[in-house]
Amino acid sequence: MNCPLCNTRASLVVNRTLISELRARWKQSSFGFDPFPAEFPNHIDKKRCAECHLEYFDPAYYGDADFYARISKKAWYYEQNKWEFDVAAGIVARMMPQDLLEIGCGNGFFLEKIASLGLNVEGVDINQDAIATCKEKGLKVEGTNVFDIAKSYDAVLLFQVLEHMENAKELFEFVTSRLVRPGGHLIIAVPDPDGYLKELDINLMDMPPHHNSCWGLATFEHLQTQFGLQLVEHRKEPLRYVHYLGLLQNTMNEHARLASVSWKTKLFFKLQSLVLMLFAPLTYLRDRDQIGGQTHLVVLKNVR
Repeated sequence: MNCPLCNTRASLVVNRTLISELRARWKQSSFGFDPFPAEFPNHIDKKRCAECHLEYFDPAYYGDADFYARISKKAWYYEQNKWEFDVAAGIVARMMPQDLLEIGCGNGFFLEKIASLGLNVEGVDINQDAIATCKEKGLKVEGTNVFDIAKSYDAVLLFQVLEHMENAKELFEFVTSRLVRPGGHLIIAVPDPDGYLKELDINLMDMPPHHNSCWGLATFEHLQTQFGLQLVEHRKEPLRYVHYLGLLQNTMNEHARLASVSWKTKLFFKLQSLVLMLFAPLTYLRDRDQIGGQTHLVVLKNVR
């Protein structure tokens, strides 16, 4: 599989995961179902492109609308107050674009946040339940395919969307040639592969069928060479306490998995877990400046 962004063949295998392990973890998780088809290959590789540094999964496997309808029923899936919403709202207020489009707008929380600015704001999404929710709020949101949009905008925003899309190269070609006007801006927030996520052994939400690519700063810098998108701003989310707790728990679970299964070992790890969680508020103050948060955000200018 070539890189989905620059089509380069050369890549490095960063990690290999057995599909049997992923099936088991999905079934044991709060989701409680196996999202992979029966005929799926027995492993999946995470690769890093030698040219644009994009990390992508091979084979790729993208969740469909039914998959997202199932997982988005979790109350936490569409957060109302995301870090990137506040950051982007400040950027939009500073730019005051004539019109704005949010791709993958979910339940419309960001569009609501900037409503007081009086801009012409629109959104698109594939989740029919989310679209219905937005319409109930009076938001201009449709289920239109991005590539069918005939208008152009001064600003286009994608929050936690790019890593889900299977046609990154075509998307940026479309964005720079038609969707974002010359001189307009693209604001993107994605999981930060250089943050705490890189410390997790397996994160179901950061691999197929949910995420199929990982976008670091080097890849966003590459976009200027390939697509004429100038990187004008980069912001990183501080590590949240809830994510720090998840990182600690994941580390302890991995240690326990690799250890023997005697009752003494299990007791040791249980006590260790209790002690670590007891002192977590203090260790968090020590570690939060050393470990990156979940998300980073870039502002790109269409200079074509």
